[in-house]
Amino acid sequence: MIIFILSGLIQASAQKRDFNFGLKVAPAVSWLNADQKGVSSDGPLARFNWGFIGAYNFTENFALVSGFNINALGGKLKPDGEKDHVTKKYSEFQIPALFQMKSNDIAGFKIYFQLGFAQGIFMTAKDGDGESIYRQTRPLNTSWVITSGVDFPVGGDISLLGQIKYNGGLANIGRNNSYRATTGFIELGLGILF
Repeated sequence: MIIFILSGLIQASAQKRDFNFGLKVAPAVSWLNADQKGVSSDGPLARFNWGFIGAYNFTENFALVSGFNINALGGKLKPDGEKDHVTKKYSEFQIPALFQMKSNDIAGFKIYFQLGFAQGIFMTAKDGDGESIYRQTRPLNTSWVITSGVDFPVGGDISLLGQIKYNGGLANIGRNNSYRATTGFIELGLGILF
């Protein structure tokens, strides 16, 4: 199945060079920013993200980048005066809309920079014991995104990617004042682009 998908991506890239498609995997560190009195952030969680990349190159150095990401988010919150923290974990389907600037060739590779926004929808929301907190969580999560990376061409239209991305939530994800927090994460991504 994976070979069939990769074969289709290579054929599509060969037919339309203005478009590139690819896949990425990314270990990440995620946290919650507390946004209410009496509660503070109390540490990040190690998470793992993956996604599909689609890029429209309208010049050699500029592109619009989208696709989809499956993000694992979460963090720890601690009410003031209490010893124990509360862990919250989320899975999110996210669609980014990014503007990309890419350098010319530098000793066999290219450096790129991306900036834009992303709209996510939570698929699951759970506490540290695995109990659902979806009803206490708003379904939508809007973020701003900044990425810097390196593009290594390996032959034809195929490139390997290495990047670091910051994703910052813009709005409270708690519903009905059950809690107030925004999401954030940094990921180190590895990918392949056709």
